[in-house]
Amino acid sequence: MIALGLLGIFILFAALMFTRKVPALLALPCMAILIAVLAQLPFTEVLNHIVAQGSVKLAPVYVAVFAGAMMGRVMMQTGIAEEIIKRAAEFGGERPLVVAFGLMLVTVVLFTTLQGLGAIITVGSLVLPIMMSLGIPRKLAGTLFLLAFGTGFIFNPILFTLYRQLLQLDETAMLPPQVSSFALILLGLMLVTMVIYALIAAKRSGEMLLMAAESTNDLLQRKSASKVPFLALFSPVLPLLLFFGFNYFGLKLDFIAAFIIGSLFAVWTTDWRNSIKTLSASAIKGIEDGAPAALLMMGIGMLLNALNLPAIKTALEPLIQALPFSSAVFYIAFFGLLSPLALYRGPLNVFGIGIGLFSIMFGAQILPAMALLAAIMCVVQVQNICDPTNTHNVWIANFVGVRVEQFTKDTIGPVMLVCIIGLIIAASFYM
Repeated sequence: MIALGLLGIFILFAALMFTRKVPALLALPCMAILIAVLAQLPFTEVLNHIVAQGSVKLAPVYVAVFAGAMMGRVMMQTGIAEEIIKRAAEFGGERPLVVAFGLMLVTVVLFTTLQGLGAIITVGSLVLPIMMSLGIPRKLAGTLFLLAFGTGFIFNPILFTLYRQLLQLDETAMLPPQVSSFALILLGLMLVTMVIYALIAAKRSGEMLLMAAESTNDLLQRKSASKVPFLALFSPVLPLLLFFGFNYFGLKLDFIAAFIIGSLFAVWTTDWRNSIKTLSASAIKGIEDGAPAALLMMGIGMLLNALNLPAIKTALEPLIQALPFSSAVFYIAFFGLLSPLALYRGPLNVFGIGIGLFSIMFGAQILPAMALLAAIMCVVQVQNICDPTNTHNVWIANFVGVRVEQFTKDTIGPVMLVCIIGLIIAASFYM
């Protein structure tokens, strides 16, 4: 009975989110409350355990989001992000494809640290016009930018912090090195896919010509106002270097601390005299940028608490354990072929309904923890790049003037292929 009720709730809210009647920000808390009612939780426990405690369950994740968004703002205010993009465009000169690859590579590097719609808007407003000025078709420019964003985001700290929560590591525990190793494998797969996709798409589009009304040089001169020191250009990768560097020597460094050090380094190397003003403004703007993600995390925390109620786990665990996940073929087929279910906040979306399903899977121990986490990392790529409900997808589509579903249609095939290859590698390593 409870299982049927859960299925009804999932289908109802999946339909409401799919039809855009209810945003995920509201759907997740509503689902959590309805699931708690289904489990016959007393009213006060619904308020205390589900709403109050659930909203702070993922506090480390969304504090990391705020810290990362603040650093993103620092890099924009100090001109570091703009300078990196400008140098990449200058490096390519009059060779459109080389410039495009340079800009995609820079986008990959920037989004290992940047996050939030504000960062997408800032970087996209610089990169996309330059790409389109090279004669790259508008839809292709948007697709390449989206692929580059999704590639860099594999190493974004917000995902690593979420993975820590899913693995239920305590505060002093180190992140297993297999997580970063598998992220590196996914990064390699995405880079290869991105390059092949760009080459094939460029060939189909014919010769790329500098035929836009506004030339690349005009754009670069207009965008660049000040010179940024060379040392400051290392700011985007500093948090990652600190995090993995400390991990290498067996020391734990939280991403929040790494972001703060990165922000201080960025202002110190660019304009230390105005550092207090820059940091203060960036902190406020960073909180604005990170607010949607933080609200989503609060809803996810509530849903996690609801789906981990004893009555719910008792109803769902036998169903999940009945699936033959011990078979590598089933593992690859389930997460690979069903990976589009991560779209529209579906049942495999770790930022939607899927968080509950994955949480129960971890609890039921139907797979080795690293095999399950690797599957989540593969599916996240499909969601992060192809989901038309992502705010970054919507903004990019509006900017280049195409329907957002066009990006889903163009990217779902290659990204699913990356997902399946990643699952094959994960099955051979971790099962």
